[in-house]
Amino acid sequence: QERPRLLSFGCSTGEEVFTLRRYFPTAEILGLDINPWAIAQCRKRLAAMGGDPRIHFEQAANLDGQADASFDAILCMAVLRHGDLSAEGIRRCDPILYFTDFVRVVGEMERCLVPGGLLSIMHSHFRFKDTASAARFETVLAVSLPTAKPLPPLFGPDNLRLGDEPYLEAVFRKYTESTACRT
Repeated sequence: QERPRLLSFGCSTGEEVFTLRRYFPTAEILGLDINPWAIAQCRKRLAAMGGDPRIHFEQAANLDGQADASFDAILCMAVLRHGDLSAEGIRRCDPILYFTDFVRVVGEMERCLVPGGLLSIMHSHFRFKDTASAARFETVLAVSLPTAKPLPPLFGPDNLRLGDEPYLEAVFRKYTESTACRT
């Protein structure tokens, strides 16, 4: 697409957004983060670079303010997780995180993606394949295991810790009308 619309969900201080700009020079890019300090840092960095009319940053915890089918790709990297859940012996993710919240956020992402759009979820404490939304996507990329860093522990729909088997599916394409009939 000539001018793809990209979303960095949980953009933190904007590194992903600025990297996306290098790879997609014509894209419209939105960075969302819940942290007002992080968004302020993004805006300062953008201003220091002389601005870019196709990069925007907003403080938000969800996608409620975004229109249906408004993005060609959504990246959600190391966002749907919590550092305390990586401690040894943790067996449940609740009350820190809930699978139902993950399902809600994934549903918002599905709503905001165009048919054929890409969704990347990596380093989450939950598996995309455990959501109802996954039935409306195909996996297009699984990653290889990192050698230096352990993966975050995974939790299931019951909020209980899963086994140690890694979940490597990372990029998914939303079915279009013509591809949905394949399932």
